[in-house]
Amino acid sequence: MLLTAFGCVEEEPTFTAPLAGGARLVVAMPRSAEAVAVTATVTHTSGATESKALTPRTDPGGGIAWTTVVKPESPEEEIRLAVDAVNADDSVTARLSLDAGVKLPLYEEALVVMVPLPESGLPELANHAPRIHEVRAPGSIVAPGDTVRLSAQASDLDEDALTYAWTASSGTLDCVDATCEWTAALPQPDAGVGAEFDDDALIRLQVTDARGAVSTLQFRIGLGTTRAPPSLDDTLFNRSPVASVAGAAQQVGLNKDFQVQATVTDEDGPRDVLTYAWSATCEGLFNDPTAARPVFTPTATPPECGCQLKGTVTDGFGGSAEQLVNLCVRADAPPVLDTPSQSAANALAGERVTFTVKAADPRGEAMTFAWTSNVGALGTAVRDGTTSTVDWTELSCLPAEVTPTVGVVVTNSSGASTRHSFSVAWAGRRCGPGESPCAITLSPERVTLREDCVVQSAVFIPDGFTFDGDGHTLTASEDGAGDHFKGAVLRNRGTLASVRDVTVTARNLSDVCDADTDRLRGILLEGASGTIEDTVVEDLSQAGNVGGCQEGFAIDVRNSAAGATPVTVVIRGNQLTGYQKAGVVVLGRVAATVEDNVINGLGPTDRIARIGIQLAYGVSGQVVGNQVQGNAYLTHLDYGAGILVLGGGYYGAGRELCHDLRIQDNVLTENDVGVDLLQAVDADFTPPAASQGIQVVGNTLSKAELTNSIYQAAISDNGTANLISRNRISGDGYDPDVYPDNVIAVDVTAQGEERQVGFATPARTLDAGVCSEALVVQGWDLAGNLAPLSVPEVALAASDAGATFHLLPDCSDAPVTVVSLKNGQREGIFYVQAPTAGPLTLTATGDGASTTQEQTVR
Repeated sequence: MLLTAFGCVEEEPTFTAPLAGGARLVVAMPRSAEAVAVTATVTHTSGATESKALTPRTDPGGGIAWTTVVKPESPEEEIRLAVDAVNADDSVTARLSLDAGVKLPLYEEALVVMVPLPESGLPELANHAPRIHEVRAPGSIVAPGDTVRLSAQASDLDEDALTYAWTASSGTLDCVDATCEWTAALPQPDAGVGAEFDDDALIRLQVTDARGAVSTLQFRIGLGTTRAPPSLDDTLFNRSPVASVAGAAQQVGLNKDFQVQATVTDEDGPRDVLTYAWSATCEGLFNDPTAARPVFTPTATPPECGCQLKGTVTDGFGGSAEQLVNLCVRADAPPVLDTPSQSAANALAGERVTFTVKAADPRGEAMTFAWTSNVGALGTAVRDGTTSTVDWTELSCLPAEVTPTVGVVVTNSSGASTRHSFSVAWAGRRCGPGESPCAITLSPERVTLREDCVVQSAVFIPDGFTFDGDGHTLTASEDGAGDHFKGAVLRNRGTLASVRDVTVTARNLSDVCDADTDRLRGILLEGASGTIEDTVVEDLSQAGNVGGCQEGFAIDVRNSAAGATPVTVVIRGNQLTGYQKAGVVVLGRVAATVEDNVINGLGPTDRIARIGIQLAYGVSGQVVGNQVQGNAYLTHLDYGAGILVLGGGYYGAGRELCHDLRIQDNVLTENDVGVDLLQAVDADFTPPAASQGIQVVGNTLSKAELTNSIYQAAISDNGTANLISRNRISGDGYDPDVYPDNVIAVDVTAQGEERQVGFATPARTLDAGVCSEALVVQGWDLAGNLAPLSVPEVALAASDAGATFHLLPDCSDAPVTVVSLKNGQREGIFYVQAPTAGPLTLTATGDGASTTQEQTVR
């Protein structure tokens, strides 16, 4: 009163009491997360956020718990919680954001137990354990006899249905699925007044999916009235191991070892050491029943063959799973073989032998066939129901005293097997000292060389097969053979064979001359159709390519037996160099395509007259786009040729003439004679009586100088009416003005003195008003051979007076009525332009003789 009366009043100090209540946050970390820090983000009702670092506690039992207390910003507010766990690299390894807010009580602490997990589970896992996200309660400490409501949130990555099971170390539970009412126990009657419980209650929640995978979360709730926060002891999140699917029963033979292959996965990572305990529903022994994948040996057959292996797997943290493996145990009942057969009892190199077995299984089980051989190559086995067939071959030689043996093992699903062995009497060559059979792979219609191979005699191609060198090399050698090399390096066995992508060569061969079948050849097709492409034949010679024996053909194709059925052969894209006598030789009734080959005789040489391509005794077909060079001979005894065509009785009784040959667009360089047509029917070297349809058109021929003193010519022709036109000839070596005594550009044997004019190009179809393709007229004798006219000019006329003749290919020059015959091919090239559609007759007149050709204008 005095103070008031005198106006001297002291103000009360400002005081704000902290709000009661809050939430105790407990985070149970999965062991796989390897967290070094856990942070909670708290979002208050006001929108304000705060970050709280949680304190870790490691339980001796292996659990890792983190905790903090969240205080309210306003009384009984509802907050939002999110948790992030980071590893030593500061990367987030697990996180969880609660879907529902947490209502904070006014005076006490709510309990929120959270389990942050990675967003995705282990890949390629047949089933994942359920994910328990949280359990919450309105209080973290419960008085004796009071009831608290627990609620859980869980999900499943595989969207399986979930079931929930709650247990408590004390008190009673009343639960429905993810919610549970827990009533705390009362103290014992003999406890004193105000007595507290010795231990907090341990609550455990197990969530199981529809396929049996289990996750467990356990934590503690405090018991009492006045006391410290609940203990973190035994706080743990654990996922039980996940077993693989048992699957259908696997066949196991009685007393046969079975290796368990089942795989159990634990999503909590390598820190969980799994222990195994295996048992079986049938009689048998495990080599180690505690191993993850033991070996089980059944010792008795169970009823209906059924046996199940059971592996109880535990992770050391209360989690377990049962791995099941289904077996069908049966005593051996091996397949029964019908009469096995083989196509031949003996074999030569390159001959195929086919083996066949037919089997039946007493129980009707599926069977497998496994073929093996001690030497040679097995093909790809062919299966037709219960019959299996396989081919076998050897291409060159076999070691001394080795008998080829082919075996087959037929095995059923139970593992029972039956064996059979075939043998082949080897009628071929035995390998010489230091020689081994070539390593090959046999597949349908193809035999493939697996590595380079050195041979002392021919390698044979099975009938109907392609020999694929796969870039490897076959080398002819006589080292250690005791005799010189004879015959071909690679050749056919039957009537159809092909060769590709191989290099054929020779080394250190003796200079011994052989004839007929013993002649040295690189690749030989005799009496067979086929294709030789993308191969290399090099250094195929004797004595370092200084020998003079008439052998050493890079590619030799022959079909010259009396009355032989014609064969078809394609020789394409090959590189032939360093051959002793010839690059390509084709003899007999062969329809040949020789194109895009590179052939080099490496001349000139004084040892032998080489030939790039030789066609003889009945060959037809085409020789197109080849590059042939270096077939030149330095002596006066003979000459070399780029392309040589010969046939007729002059070469022997019954020798046929080559016919219907097109030699076009080849490049022939530095050959004594570029194209040599030497057909003759008798001992007097008489040309054929009629045209054999041989065309030499559009080739490029050149020789730089004189190297053969006896004879050099770009084209030489002794035939009848062979078409020689538009070939490009150059170089002093083919210029008679430079070497008048030794050289002629085009040397054609004319018949008689009378002359005619002929068209060297076929009848054309022209577009009206458009310049035509090239038309060629030549001077011929009456047999159709190239021959000079007395006046080398040809007058031109057309049935359409509006048609004009030109010398330029676009008809841009002034019209002409006469064309001059030039060069050794005695030809004139011109173009025609006709304004009107319809038939057009062209007339060419020279030396008083005329010829006509019908064109079509459209």
